[in-house]
Amino acid sequence: MKILKKHFLVSLYYIILLTGISFFSPVNAQDARFTVVLDAGHGGHDPGAMSSNSREKDINLAVVLDLGAIIEQKFKDVKVIYTRKTDKYLTLQERADVVNDHHADLFICIHTNASLSSAAYGAESFTLGLAKSRANLDVAMRENSVILLEEDYRTKYKGFDPKSVDSYIMFEFMQDKYIDKSVEFSSSIQKQFVNYCQRTDRGVRQAGFWVLHRSACPSVLVELGFISNQAEEKYLTSEKGQKEMANAIFNAFVDYKRNHDKRSGRQTTQVSKIDQRVKEDDHTQKKSEQTVEKLKPESDSVLRQNKIDKLLISQKIIQIPVYKIQLFASKKKVNINSSEFKGVSNTEYFEENGYFKYTVGVETDYSKIEKIKNKIAHKFPNAFIIAFVDDKKISVNEAFKLNK
Repeated sequence: MKILKKHFLVSLYYIILLTGISFFSPVNAQDARFTVVLDAGHGGHDPGAMSSNSREKDINLAVVLDLGAIIEQKFKDVKVIYTRKTDKYLTLQERADVVNDHHADLFICIHTNASLSSAAYGAESFTLGLAKSRANLDVAMRENSVILLEEDYRTKYKGFDPKSVDSYIMFEFMQDKYIDKSVEFSSSIQKQFVNYCQRTDRGVRQAGFWVLHRSACPSVLVELGFISNQAEEKYLTSEKGQKEMANAIFNAFVDYKRNHDKRSGRQTTQVSKIDQRVKEDDHTQKKSEQTVEKLKPESDSVLRQNKIDKLLISQKIIQIPVYKIQLFASKKKVNINSSEFKGVSNTEYFEENGYFKYTVGVETDYSKIEKIKNKIAHKFPNAFIIAFVDDKKISVNEAFKLNK
């Protein structure tokens, strides 16, 4: 056995030597350039979130171009790849293919958030994982919804349905080997948003984003802020705001790259962070010709635009009803450990007409919510099923019509 083992090791040595494979060469490891892929979400006939004055795809691209320019200027040992530099549409899989084809070391996906409530504000960063809250799941559903613009998307995306809660269960069983580094970078981004930009921190979250799932490297999806909030929209559409957000992400990249070099045994690149915010009266360098123009809708994309209108992607709202079971209503807020819940866990509440209304269950399939209702019928015989589209309560009959 020892002779066979020795023979195997010697043979392996000569195979490596003859084929020129250099897994163990620190020189080659140091010669390889660090590759970062920057992805401006949406584009082309997919505008992303929209207000009366701005479009998400324009904000995303402006920040990506600013970020890429800084990295290229400061880091000579970093290769910057863009999924798009112009107002161009790419599928989620095409974006992931760019990451994998270039063997990226890091993937940064830039988006802008939206909400039915104009009061929502703040920046957040997402890594791949199972959504632990309805809010996280909603964001993933909205970003994944562009899949629905593609023909035969069920086949292309292996049966994944971006509007079905059940499709997201797959992320519970996934082992993401890049999760630690992704969280490390996300956390650094959020700190910079607070310290450098003085923005509100909504934290690091996890959800099932297809583009992150299909990208074989540490990956982060950044939601810069809410276009549905007037103050944040003004900031994010300004040259100052876009530059500051790009600078904040760059500062986080400096930390990440330094740690990456140490882990890899490379010589650390000495690059300083940007420590001064952009002033209001600064005349920052003009955007390059790559900056997106306010393009008119494509004349040959009427059918695709109709799909977008139906999905309400322009407002980042997908009209997919969600069913819940209302347990009871109370004039006073009830403690979650109260005996009134009779042992039922994972309850939520919403306020309506001066009452706190408590619910359990979140399903897009009416038959499934019925099963849950039947299971708890002995505890809550007066419980009934209600429906929502995002945060808006609708009748169950309206929900049935939307499902048709």
